[in-house]
Amino acid sequence: MQYTKAIMKIQLLLTILFISVLYSSCDRTTKSDKAGEVVTIDKDGNPIKIDPILLELNKKIADHPEDYNSYLDRAKYYGERSKYDLAFQDISRAIATDSTKADIYLYKGELYFQQEKVQESYDEYVICIKYDSLNASCLLKKAGIDIVLKNYDVARNHINTVLRNNEYNAEAYYTRGRMYKMMGDSTLAASSYKTAIEVDPSYYDAYVEVGLLYAAEKNDLAKEYYNSAIAVRPRSVEAWYNKAMFLQETGFRKNERYKEAFVCYDSILKIDPGFVAANFNKGYIWLEYLQQYDSAAYYFTESINRFPQYFQAYYNRGLSYESLNKFKEAEADYRQALQLQPTYNDAAVALNRVLKLK
Repeated sequence: MQYTKAIMKIQLLLTILFISVLYSSCDRTTKSDKAGEVVTIDKDGNPIKIDPILLELNKKIADHPEDYNSYLDRAKYYGERSKYDLAFQDISRAIATDSTKADIYLYKGELYFQQEKVQESYDEYVICIKYDSLNASCLLKKAGIDIVLKNYDVARNHINTVLRNNEYNAEAYYTRGRMYKMMGDSTLAASSYKTAIEVDPSYYDAYVEVGLLYAAEKNDLAKEYYNSAIAVRPRSVEAWYNKAMFLQETGFRKNERYKEAFVCYDSILKIDPGFVAANFNKGYIWLEYLQQYDSAAYYFTESINRFPQYFQAYYNRGLSYESLNKFKEAEADYRQALQLQPTYNDAAVALNRVLKLK
């Protein structure tokens, strides 16, 4: 048996070395550039850069072909770059090396989940738990899918298993919050999310979730939780947008909130100039809440300039023009909205209305 393993190891080493030689041959020469990257020159003299990280991972496999981690590490490298076929090939090699390691199935499940293959992902997490019944990552990832499937008792058992083993696992409290939210219990959901924050004050997702729960109740605490989320991730468009929407929807309490919402939308545009909803919503505030129709038309135009297929922006600019008695311009916008979205009933009604006014 030992003799057979030795022969297999030698064969694997020879195969890896053969592939390496084959890759570096075929009328190619290899050298290092100024940045330390390895550059392969093809037969036509064109440079092909090879990631030194990949070279190191290949070397690790050549040096330790009996270690499943060597293949798993390269699988993660490929997975991070969405090279799923290569990632799964290395996962298969890792399993062939040692089929009892839970972290192989954990990552295989993550690869499937990245591709939205939820059932396959779920099955891998089941195998992961089979080999390591206390693996927190497998338990919580499977619980997350169970929550979506409304397998609440199963999810609760997984979460409790994690917390019995480690009462300071913030992700477990966060997952429990998701479960209660799905069950329609916002009070327990908020409590669980807040516990996650107590355990990990940098838990961005928990701040956002509590903010959403309070925003649904028009509770001003939503703003504070969004501020905390922004403090953790200052360039999060999601957090800035949620805060802006809350301010916009509660501006009836105090007009100053509309100005605060504008600041949020401007912050978003600094982060992502192509985020067309920011200008659209600014236009909507000017149109719907402040009745400043020239300003509304301006921001809807900004949205259209950034995204010419934005049929809602044409419709709302048409409303702005109609309010300014610019019926010809309004008609043109309503027609354009219908051209982009023929089933847009609001635009059809508005067009018939403005035609009667001409």
